[in-house]
Amino acid sequence: MLSAGFGGAERYFVDLCGALARRGHQIQAICQRDSESHHRLAAASGIEVVPIRVLGAWDPLARRAIRKALGRFSPHLVHTHLARGAWLGGRAAHSLGLPVMTKLHNYVKLKYYRHVDWFNVTTLSQQDYLRQQGIDPGRIRVIPNFSSFPPATGPRAVNPAARITWASFGRFVHKKGFDLLLDAFARLRRDHLDARLMLGGDGEEAPRLRARVQEAGLKDAVEFSGWVTDVAGFLDRADIFVLPSRDEPFGIAVLEAMARGVPIVSTRTQGPSEILDETTAWLCTVDSVDDLYQAMSDAAANPEQRLARAGRALACYRDSYHEDAILPRLISMYDEISLNSRKAP
Repeated sequence: MLSAGFGGAERYFVDLCGALARRGHQIQAICQRDSESHHRLAAASGIEVVPIRVLGAWDPLARRAIRKALGRFSPHLVHTHLARGAWLGGRAAHSLGLPVMTKLHNYVKLKYYRHVDWFNVTTLSQQDYLRQQGIDPGRIRVIPNFSSFPPATGPRAVNPAARITWASFGRFVHKKGFDLLLDAFARLRRDHLDARLMLGGDGEEAPRLRARVQEAGLKDAVEFSGWVTDVAGFLDRADIFVLPSRDEPFGIAVLEAMARGVPIVSTRTQGPSEILDETTAWLCTVDSVDDLYQAMSDAAANPEQRLARAGRALACYRDSYHEDAILPRLISMYDEISLNSRKAP
């Protein structure tokens, strides 16, 4: 993982390395020096962390450093993430005769994935996309993301008379839809004057979002929490979690809300539409303030439904998205790739 940021893809990478190490696998994690991934992995145990400086996908020194690290570690396979990791890591691995798989976190430009043997996608939508791009279906495996959050013992208790605290977090970029959430929340406050909203994250849209809060007179109702490092603690302060994204290939934040037993309102983006339904969350139209407001209003007005849907979402998480459910599938895929590599002429 050669990204300097720390969004859902990077969190998945860190969680995956930790989960595999806890199960006794030897893991070498190659990452961008001084990134959040580097710092978190360095604090973990049982992982060989190799931080390198990467200037871009063209960087020959980075590719050389990756090749040297892989040659010394001699792994059974190389698992890459995002375009830069697939391009540099894939080229370095293939020069050593090592099999390469990649984890797709988005709908990617395949020119950076020419040195990849296998594709792990998280949704059926991503699988269809790869097939449309001419990738052999035999090289694709659908295994969803997971979270290492321990499942809560039950859904969050609901007090119908209490003030509702809403929460959302992520990168402050246009596709995440926080502007839509602020507009919907401003309308919701007309009916629920004491409602509060916690926004966690940062990014290029931050100044515009803060200005929007001021213009709407919401300064005392909206808390900008900064980057969320304690996701569980952040969600435990919330009564309802909102994912307002315009584009969301998967949505690990949804899994984390499910794990904490927090009721969810989400747009019908690609990933959440495969994880959630109307029995486990409130779903609304993408890029529609009106529909987002209506879904939030319905959730606020139905405390019993919040309890019921959060309970079903928690059970779904426990059975299908916790690391204990997903790791055996990933390890089976690794074994398959390693076996096929040994059989190859």
